[in-house]
Amino acid sequence: MPHARTGNALTTVLIMLVALAAGGVAGYFVGGRANKPDAKPDQNANTGPTPRDRVTALGRLQPEGGVVPVFGPPGDRIAKLYPVAPGSLLKAGDPIAELASYKDRQLEVQVAKTQLKEVTAARDAGKRSGEKRIRAAEAELNQAKANKVSDLAAIDAKLKAVELQAKTAAKQVERLKSLKTAAEDMERVELLQAQANAELAATQATRDKTRITYEEAEKAAQAKIDAARAELEEALARAPIESSKEKVAIAEQLCAMTILKSPVTGTVLKVTGREGQPTGMEPILQLAELGKMTAVAEVYESDVERLASWVRGGPVTAEVTNPALPKALKGVVRSEADITRMISRNQVFAMGPREDADRRVVEVIVHLDDASAAGAGRFVGLQVTVAFVPK
Repeated sequence: MPHARTGNALTTVLIMLVALAAGGVAGYFVGGRANKPDAKPDQNANTGPTPRDRVTALGRLQPEGGVVPVFGPPGDRIAKLYPVAPGSLLKAGDPIAELASYKDRQLEVQVAKTQLKEVTAARDAGKRSGEKRIRAAEAELNQAKANKVSDLAAIDAKLKAVELQAKTAAKQVERLKSLKTAAEDMERVELLQAQANAELAATQATRDKTRITYEEAEKAAQAKIDAARAELEEALARAPIESSKEKVAIAEQLCAMTILKSPVTGTVLKVTGREGQPTGMEPILQLAELGKMTAVAEVYESDVERLASWVRGGPVTAEVTNPALPKALKGVVRSEADITRMISRNQVFAMGPREDADRRVVEVIVHLDDASAAGAGRFVGLQVTVAFVPK
């Protein structure tokens, strides 16, 4: 038993010595790295406080207009994918994919056009019929007016002759009275006068009756014209021409939506869509206009006010680096409008094992110059280190 206790004691002592030695070595390396004056920080890490004359932050390369994803409508499927590949240049409106519902939408357009054609034909037939009724009524009115003029002219001519006869008979009576003609002759002349007056009265009555008859005929013909016009207007109003045209327009619009087109002019960055793949769950492709590039830097919240004070004095230059880039990129923060006003969690994470995974940062937009943008367009989304230096 004494030998067992002695062995246990030696084992415990050895374990303690090993632990102390390991702790010393770790402390040496940690202390040496922390105190070494020329130690370089990890290029993909925010190393905490920086010198007062510069601000360093992690960031990512991004097109100035952002990356535009192209989705299809939920519940459909890709029937045909047009030949697009990463690096392809698409103009706004260029076709990307044809959906499976395209043929159904085409049939709907055809049905809507057929309905519009039928409704238009019915409207045109009703219009022709109504116009014929109007023309017939107008002809009747014109005939009545023409007959009225001719008949009244004839009656007026006869009326003048009868009036002349009546006047002549009256004068004859007066002359015979002055000559004291025999009673028998006087009676004969007076009879002629009475006959002339009666014929005059009858002719005048005939004229009045003819005039009234034609006036009533004109009113009836005009009423027929008005009724025919009203029926025509009602028939045209009942014809659903406008709604049928709107149905065609809606059907054509829905059909056009089954051909997915590029919403903007840009370069294809990534193609994930495949023929037969359902739409709506993920983008078919992503594209961006790469002529103007930016670096979105995530600046520590503690460094934001210092950077903003520099920007108030004028544009602040920035250098963007990453080992993947052939050379450092140059850019500028133009104004405070490039500094967001909201603090959020970081989206870019440092690569070092001892770096903070959860930081509070403010996004700052760095506009790259034309020469840098040409090289940055190949590395959309690349994690970079951004160094801001005041003038």
